Amino acid sequence: MSSALWTEAVKAIPNLVVALLTLSLGWFVGNRLTARWDERKKRRELDLVALSVFYEIYGQFFAIWKLWSGARKGLPENDEFRREVLGRAAEAEGRLESLLVRIASERDLSDRDCILVGCFRQGFQSLRESIRNNEDLRSRLYTMSGKERLPVRWTGSEAPPYIAFKALAAYTANLLAKSSSPATKAESASSTLKKITSNRLEGTWVAEAFTLLDLKSPSWPIKQAAVSKGVSKRPTPVSGEGL
Repeated sequence: MSSALWTEAVKAIPNLVVALLTLSLGWFVGNRLTARWDERKKRRELDLVALSVFYEIYGQFFAIWKLWSGARKGLPENDEFRREVLGRAAEAEGRLESLLVRIASERDLSDRDCILVGCFRQGFQSLRESIRNNEDLRSRLYTMSGKERLPVRWTGSEAPPYIAFKALAAYTANLLAKSSSPATKAESASSTLKKITSNRLEGTWVAEAFTLLDLKSPSWPIKQAAVSKGVSKRPTPVSGEGL
């Protein structure tokens, strides 16, 4: 009787081994899938937080612009209000720079993406620079000839910088709305950030946006204004409010 039991036990060993291996493999694969899902879920949550921060920064830009536009005239050079608004603009710009580092580190961006995000950064900087210079919001852009930069005001819904900035904001937000990559090589992230923060876009960011996003405006491209003796060169004025 004992011999028969032993024989049956030996026969059952392979089935037991298979069952244990199946359970172990199922446990391992299940844990890996759960961990991967949790990681993806966490990354998605962080992506949505980054998008929310972008929306907040964008809102700050327009709030500071309206504040500055409504109170700029008649302010002395050393006015405390101007220093406060300048500080707020610098803070918003700093938050954007921080977000750009994250975009460069966690996204696989094409050259086109880098240029357009960099253009948005240049447009954003226009606010701080205008407050620093104690003038209404404007960007200094190259004329059609590409030999001279002229100050172009953002006033008016058809003002080229205003149109470009709106389109660039939507493009950047769309990039942030997509899922980020789990890991980006440090060399790639460094190269991407360098492209985004390139100063070469400073006078051409509107032109790049109009070309890459196929934008249209009767006020673009900028034409060099006629110059008379003793009269400074000015961009073509655009009427209306763009706030």
